[in-house]
Amino acid sequence: MKKLLLLLTALTLDACASLHSDDPDSMFFSIPEGSTLSLNKPLTIPAGYTHAVIQHGKESTDNDKYDYDINCRLDLKDFGPRTIEPENFRITRTEDGQNWISQPSILRFYTEIYLTSDKGTDIIKMVCQQYGDSIDRNFTVTEMQQALGDYFSFTFSASNK
Repeated sequence: MKKLLLLLTALTLDACASLHSDDPDSMFFSIPEGSTLSLNKPLTIPAGYTHAVIQHGKESTDNDKYDYDINCRLDLKDFGPRTIEPENFRITRTEDGQNWISQPSILRFYTEIYLTSDKGTDIIKMVCQQYGDSIDRNFTVTEMQQALGDYFSFTFSASNK
């Protein structure tokens, strides 16, 4: 009995390990710690806000974004109005998940990317999200990059193993 349990445990762990991918198009790709998220052009933080919203490669607002398409919010500590200049941010960790917005019909799929700045920019994280239903899925990193357009780009470190 113990041998059977050990065999089943080993097979389960092996199956989970094989779900990893080095392809950003894959649902099984995880952004490796130490990768870089680059802001490629100035980004406006509106007055009274601590974040900027990007969707379809353009700056947007909380009221104008379409929740059923991928949209990304760059969170900062200090309020606007101000402009964040191009910079490379280090990715310290990421979290993927989902939560109910209105059960059982609307799910929120999200990826949180925690960031640090070598220039002292008061960056916290980027959160990309999209609403869907129970038959939908989270988005890939490639789909997230498409939503960010040329505002942001990723450079992945080699530690994705």
